[in-house]
Amino acid sequence: MVLDNDSKFHTSDISTIKGLGPRYVHSFYKKGIFTLFDLLLDLPFRYLDKTKLTKIADAKIDGSYSLIDAHIVKVNNMTSSRSRIFKLGLQDETGYLEAVFFNLPVNFTKQFQVGGRYLVFGCVKFNDFTSNKNIVQPNMTRLNESEIIQLEDRLSPVYHAVEKTPQAVIKKVIHSTLETMQNFPFEELLDNKHNPFKISFNEALYNAHYPVAQKDSTSKFILQNTQSFKRLCFEELVAYQLTLICLKKKNETKTAYKLQVNTDFINLFIKSLPFSLTPDQMKVFSQIADDLSLEKPMLRLLHGDVGSGKTLVAVMSMLICANNQKQSVLLAPTEILAKQHYNTILKFTSGLNIETTLLTGSLKAKQRAEALEKIRSGKALIIVGTHSLFQPEVEYKELVFSVIDEQHRFGIDQRVALLKKAPLGKTLHQLVMTATPIPRTLQLALFSDLDVSTITTVPKGRKPIKTVVMSNEKKDFVISRLNETLKNGNQVYWVCPNIEATEDNDESVTTSFNELKNKIKGYKVGLLHGQMSSDEKDSVMQDFLDGKISVLVATSIIEVGVDVPNANIIIIEKANRFGLAQLHQLRGRVGRGSLDSSCVLLYDKEDCTDNETAVKRLQIMRETTDGFVIATEDLKLRGPGDVIGQRQSGFDIFKLVDVRRDFELINDARSVACDLIENDIEKVKKLIARWFKNFNL
Repeated sequence: MVLDNDSKFHTSDISTIKGLGPRYVHSFYKKGIFTLFDLLLDLPFRYLDKTKLTKIADAKIDGSYSLIDAHIVKVNNMTSSRSRIFKLGLQDETGYLEAVFFNLPVNFTKQFQVGGRYLVFGCVKFNDFTSNKNIVQPNMTRLNESEIIQLEDRLSPVYHAVEKTPQAVIKKVIHSTLETMQNFPFEELLDNKHNPFKISFNEALYNAHYPVAQKDSTSKFILQNTQSFKRLCFEELVAYQLTLICLKKKNETKTAYKLQVNTDFINLFIKSLPFSLTPDQMKVFSQIADDLSLEKPMLRLLHGDVGSGKTLVAVMSMLICANNQKQSVLLAPTEILAKQHYNTILKFTSGLNIETTLLTGSLKAKQRAEALEKIRSGKALIIVGTHSLFQPEVEYKELVFSVIDEQHRFGIDQRVALLKKAPLGKTLHQLVMTATPIPRTLQLALFSDLDVSTITTVPKGRKPIKTVVMSNEKKDFVISRLNETLKNGNQVYWVCPNIEATEDNDESVTTSFNELKNKIKGYKVGLLHGQMSSDEKDSVMQDFLDGKISVLVATSIIEVGVDVPNANIIIIEKANRFGLAQLHQLRGRVGRGSLDSSCVLLYDKEDCTDNETAVKRLQIMRETTDGFVIATEDLKLRGPGDVIGQRQSGFDIFKLVDVRRDFELINDARSVACDLIENDIEKVKKLIARWFKNFNL
């Protein structure tokens, strides 16, 4: 039984929050925030420091914010109905500062008078033209001459954008939910013995939203380095390890179908291929075939670098099932990737008289009904699809084997949902695949319930991708070269780290999209990012695949995607802000066809000046294309103190954890999970219910 307060946060819809109207509620839904618990875990991505005053002479021009007590000494007079630029001269006893505003109504500007005292908060920059410090669009609060300023004692949160929802509304609803938490606190599920941080769950969560300001610290505040944030990640890792242990125990109580491996059939299939399998492919297939021939359910992870031939191994494994007149499914994270797998399987199995069916959410009613009937009757032996594969209305005749592609894009829930489709009294053989090379240090964290198979070699004939590292100052040169390249019919990915611009970073996928649209003439430029709907994303990717879009400007959302053989150039803007493993995954989007391929890493020279780790990342990318070498180096470089500013794990299993950043917590979390599973099953149930509410023990 879940504790009442936990249940309250997990079951209370955000629509119950007072003052949050339907339009805002819908925007939160689109972002994946449905409950009060979801809202509490939507942590700030940045903080503003209003805990101390700064003199004008001491205000830094490094992009950080300053709170300044100053008097107006100059007001520029605007006469138009809407002033384009409005400036105020501000001064304290240490220096002069110019406040700059854009597009203010004249009536609003009239409130500012020479001699007025104001509390000014904003980002201070240096104006090369006037040689003055500027503070652009600051927040201005009028003060009485004798007024004593009451400073805040905690940092102020800034949250990721929610479509059509002002930042003030986001802050208000999260703050009110935190107040509810203080009145109805979560139960503490990790006692002192199991809590190395000695911080309660409630305290850690509140501190993550409103951290206590660092005293006398000159370094930038990073949430991920705090004990409170690590405390939350530690509990999530414990809960995840508990789900793995429980899932493995559950599977061991059941048997799977024992399949006959027809070696003659498989050998004929291999001989029919227009290429030779690599030794690694043969070795891994042999391991899988041995597993499928036993009643003990196979639980195996197949991981290999981009383009190493994992899909063909999966197809051969599914053919074993088809040859036994049993069904198998391949689950893909997106419709367009499912369609790619479907077409690949059709190509490989042509002439084998094996029915393969595609089942996705976009199928029209008649097509869906036909697919469901083929699955129910057993006519379809190989079924490829998305989340539709485990919906309640999908009935299988005899499903014995599941393949989950890009497993890290799915949670435990999806694996369990597929297992429920097994015949009564049986369980499935399971193969999960990922193109993200995983160092052994992380395998325990992510897949401790699975046996591991690895493909390290790539098929012969695959051309290496040339990687070039350039300063962002050469961006215009790169764009001019693109215009020449596109004349040859090539297609290009252009990747940016951010969806929207922030005060810390002016660049965004939208600004780059608009810039490229203006500078690349005669070719269509497309836009793709995570805040678009699934239909919009699929439509854009399909247009890119069909060649209707020549340049696709996107966030890292494309790191797991379809093969676009004609896309042979990828340009990654602000490459120094990405993790090594993610850069490698992004680079793997090109080189999928017969064309020579290139990857251009544009780095921010200013960002890299004092950042040896960022420079080392770029050097490694230039020197090697081996994903396993890169994954190992990534782990070395990205200790807990190295935070790039965005989630780089590439794994969607977790709400807060980044396994590459938080790997040092894994062993202790595993130990705690093992102790709890032996000694406190009630705590086990509550921890799993808190973090993985759809997982049933």
